[in-house]
Amino acid sequence: MILNFLDIDLFKFYNYLHIMTTIFKLKNSYFNLFFAVLFALVNFSAVAKDKSPEPVTWNTYLKEAVFGEDIINDGSHMFSLDTPYRALDAAIVPISINFSTPQSEEYFVKSLTLIVDENPSPLVSKFNFTPKNGNASLTTRVRIDKYTYVRAVVEMNNGEKYMNSNFVKAAGGCSAPSLADKDAVMARLGKMKMKFFETGNSNSLSKAQFLISHPNYSGLQFNQLTRAEIPAHFVNYIKIEQDNELILEAYPDISLSEDPAITFHFHDSGSPLKVTVEDSEGKNYAGDFPLSSVASKKF
Repeated sequence: MILNFLDIDLFKFYNYLHIMTTIFKLKNSYFNLFFAVLFALVNFSAVAKDKSPEPVTWNTYLKEAVFGEDIINDGSHMFSLDTPYRALDAAIVPISINFSTPQSEEYFVKSLTLIVDENPSPLVSKFNFTPKNGNASLTTRVRIDKYTYVRAVVEMNNGEKYMNSNFVKAAGGCSAPSLADKDAVMARLGKMKMKFFETGNSNSLSKAQFLISHPNYSGLQFNQLTRAEIPAHFVNYIKIEQDNELILEAYPDISLSEDPAITFHFHDSGSPLKVTVEDSEGKNYAGDFPLSSVASKKF
């Protein structure tokens, strides 16, 4: 076994010490006992790391509160949920959901619900899709308040539901201060851009990332100068369409990170993408993004 933080093979390490202590006649029972205990502790910690806790919150009330008595099947054969085991920054935790099969008129992902069990507001967002989406794979960033399970629950157009979940170690994301001072944040409020990563011929599957500048205040943060509580102010609706056909529709809450970003796919007709956004204070933002540009509207 390898001791991760030292990158040492414990078996080889112990054998080496055993030989060295024999040579120098330093061998004694206490010395061997010390390393036996050390070896046992390292093995125990490795096993403990691999074992996630029971999903008490989900099993006790959250599943029923969100989905009632609906049957939710294991979704590991349909899609993957990629999250960090230990997040570098609890305020911007990356999440990716990747589907192995494309959207079709006969069978497609109708919606995707992201849930963070232990957040003050566990429902991060519900995303609605159509066959125009092409592939329901999606990437975004979320806040995490404390060690928790993160879940992706998919509903197909026939009503079947599937779920994947991962345990993530992160804390403090929902109350973490903004990355910039309030004046700077509000000065760029609502500015948008669209990055096109993959574009091809008309009707081909393309990939893009939408970003909007918005503080997404959770209501749990404080002004760093005055220590006054900052009221909740967050994006709560996003719609992306092309030729009046819906690609993606989202209903986010406070658990989506500051400056929301969503990476998605779509069947490209060649026309501009139209985006409509609304926030919790009733402010509306809109923009058209031609596919000929890599990024539109200064961020």
